[in-house]
Amino acid sequence: MQNKKILISGAGVAGLTLAYFLKQNGFEPVIVERAETLRDNGYMIDFFSSGVSVSEKMGISDELAKRDIGSNYIIQHTKKGKQNLKLNMNALRSSLKGKFFNFLRTDLVDILYKKVKNEVEIRFGTNIKTITQSEQGVNITYENGDSEQFDLLIGADGLNSSVRQKIYDDSEVEKKYLGYYVCAFNHNVSLNLKRTDVSSMICPKKQVVSYTTDESSTSLFVFTSSIRNSLTDKEKIEVLKNEFSDFGSPTPEIIDQGSKKEKLFFDQVSQIKIKSSWHKGRVALIGDAAYCITLLSGQGASMAMTGAYVLSEKLKKYPHDHLKAFSEFEKDLKPKVEIMQKKAVKNAATYLPSNSLSLFLRNLFAPVLFTKMFAPLIVRQLGAENYFE
Repeated sequence: MQNKKILISGAGVAGLTLAYFLKQNGFEPVIVERAETLRDNGYMIDFFSSGVSVSEKMGISDELAKRDIGSNYIIQHTKKGKQNLKLNMNALRSSLKGKFFNFLRTDLVDILYKKVKNEVEIRFGTNIKTITQSEQGVNITYENGDSEQFDLLIGADGLNSSVRQKIYDDSEVEKKYLGYYVCAFNHNVSLNLKRTDVSSMICPKKQVVSYTTDESSTSLFVFTSSIRNSLTDKEKIEVLKNEFSDFGSPTPEIIDQGSKKEKLFFDQVSQIKIKSSWHKGRVALIGDAAYCITLLSGQGASMAMTGAYVLSEKLKKYPHDHLKAFSEFEKDLKPKVEIMQKKAVKNAATYLPSNSLSLFLRNLFAPVLFTKMFAPLIVRQLGAENYFE
């Protein structure tokens, strides 16, 4: 079998999933990850549709179900802490036949890592410096000076993909900033919240979403902003303090705990659109590196796993023709991704209304939409029909 030795850049959802299926299909994947360990920061994700189907193919769906926080209600408050809305999530779960989970993104990565760590070589603290392609393969030089050759290279290294930056010119990639920033971290502030409930505090252009796990609580801050230059963690906390200065308890206490964190998940909400194709020669991109949909779609992790599975199947189908495999992978997946990206932009206005009237209308209609009759509409609006059905 040609194209057998495959380097994957990135030990996240896409990279770990791809490594599993490549190994199952007889390839020899190796993962390199520039971080020293698995990334331990992030936020709670909605997990359903295609992602659940891939997890079933991997045999990890039961383990994921055990990590399910099981959000039954979203309890919404004003920025001062007055409850003004309570959404029942059970109708949405029912429309998805119970295959709707909420867990930390780090939980998903942890389970994927345990699934492959004894089968696939994973090198942490390893950063690619140069990529040189030839008819024989892809020559990789690392930051430490070592070099080696692989048959193929797959960039699964996220929104700010290093592989993508080395392979594509800036003119070939559109990084579409949607006008929002997010910050998330764990903390021990009491939320007076059931484990199966989610709390939000919202006003136009700003929202804090909080939930509890068995060990701690996690909060996700979302707010509109112009693009900011690179910030230190101290500066990130100052941004949160300024943006949410008029929010009532427990927001100030949560931010104070965040100031004591060594690392924060803090990033802009952007989509990636590659104007040419998701592959060049012997290099291809998957997940956020190729088609970041954003957290506003609720489908980022699911489509990262779906893309990994589809790519592995195409490489299995065309073991001697990587260009054919890459092209069919993109042909199958890109139309669905483009629909999701468009819907994510539209959904952003609902997730974080820009003015008081929009927020009022959102609060007025949300309880109606989250009913048995209209829940399937929400699924369609997210573009979340299952790829495998």
